[in-house]
Amino acid sequence: QLREAVVPPLYERRSDVAIIFDLATRLGLGAEFWGGDLEAGYRHLLAPSGVSLETLAAMPHGISVPRAPHRYRKFGELDETRGAPRGFATSTRKVEIFALKFAEHGLPALPAYVEPALSPLSRPDLAERFPLVLTNAKRPQYMHSQLRGLPSLRKTAPNPTAEIHPETAAEYGIRAGQWIVVETPSGRVRAQAQISDAILPGVVCCSHGWWEACAELGLPGFDPFSEAGANQNLLVLNDVHDPVSGGTPHRSTLCRVSVTLS
Repeated sequence: QLREAVVPPLYERRSDVAIIFDLATRLGLGAEFWGGDLEAGYRHLLAPSGVSLETLAAMPHGISVPRAPHRYRKFGELDETRGAPRGFATSTRKVEIFALKFAEHGLPALPAYVEPALSPLSRPDLAERFPLVLTNAKRPQYMHSQLRGLPSLRKTAPNPTAEIHPETAAEYGIRAGQWIVVETPSGRVRAQAQISDAILPGVVCCSHGWWEACAELGLPGFDPFSEAGANQNLLVLNDVHDPVSGGTPHRSTLCRVSVTLS
């Protein structure tokens, strides 16, 4: 299905794909992105189906095409150019328990547990002031940080939450539904306490993506740059990251909670 825009884009808004293609072209990667031509990219995606872009555009309700048969053991198929099995996308074309690519770059080549950079064990000095472990998760009702403005969805999850274990809640004098402050060395936000024994004691799980208001329900938005808001990015340190992937500690930051902003 080729979905046309319902209304013209407002102001300088463009689709994600248009932004990606334009950015790639400006970075000198235009050859890999069909010179920034979106339609050429769509045609490339459609080619295996045998459906043309014009045919798809002429049928806005969509087209049903036969599903390609599932290929089992495809990595064992013969690569005729090499005269050997196709293999996997590794330098050896095998499943690598010892990662050669990691070893080439001086990184640990075998999997091993590494304590998070921000934890009660790795940073006991920081844990004295921030004794809880912060993690976060998305609410299944929403699409990333979108759709909080839809009443049908907002009714089911009206506010940003901080999920904590009953023991932790009792220790800090927190009641279910109470607005609390979650604070880390880099910032603090507000969230509504949700008491659950599905989470470990000593852990706080916040929901992310909150900024949009819902006028129909009279529910507010949240300033993403204010400590009175609910932006989880304010809680994550920018100077701590995984040395291999570059990932930030969204699920392993030290925090503390309080009932009032003090």
